[in-house]
Amino acid sequence: MHLLSKCTIPRRVFAENYDDFTLHIFTDASAFAYATCAFLRCEFKGQVTVKLIAAKARLASMKKSTIPRLELLGAALSARLVETVHSILRTASKTYFWSDSMVVLSWIKKKEPWNTFVGNRVKEIRDLTNIDDWRHVPGEVNPTDLATRCCDWSDLLKRKW
Repeated sequence: MHLLSKCTIPRRVFAENYDDFTLHIFTDASAFAYATCAFLRCEFKGQVTVKLIAAKARLASMKKSTIPRLELLGAALSARLVETVHSILRTASKTYFWSDSMVVLSWIKKKEPWNTFVGNRVKEIRDLTNIDDWRHVPGEVNPTDLATRCCDWSDLLKRKW
C-alpha cells in the first residue's frame, strides 16, 4: 500500500496551443477481464506528448467464454468510450482504434452473416466507429494489457503511460 502514494497521473490533458491532436483507443482482453483505454496524442512544434485520458475495464463473465468473444466485448467498450470522449473533447483530428486480436479486426472489417452475439457487437462497433480506423497492435506493446492481467503496484509504477 505504501507504493500507492507514488502512483500519479497528471490531470492536465492539453494546452490550447497544440498544432494537432489524435485520439488513440486501445483494447485488450484475457480470461479474467476486458478493457479499453484512450490516449490523447498532442503535437506542438515537433514535440509530442501522449496522455492517458480515460479507461474502462470489465470483469469477464463467470460463464466460460472464448478470448475472441471477450476481445469483441472490449472493442465494443472502446466504441462506447470514444463516443463519450468525443462528446467532451471535440478536438481530435483523427481517431485510431488498436486491437491485438486479428479475429476481432476481421469480424469488424468483413461483411459476413455472423452469429447473433458477434453480429450485434459488430453492428454496434460499425455504427459508432469508422471501420477504416481500426488497426492491429502487437500484444507486447498494447498498453491495455495491464488492465486485463494481474499486476502489483511496482509493475504499475514501471509503466510509461
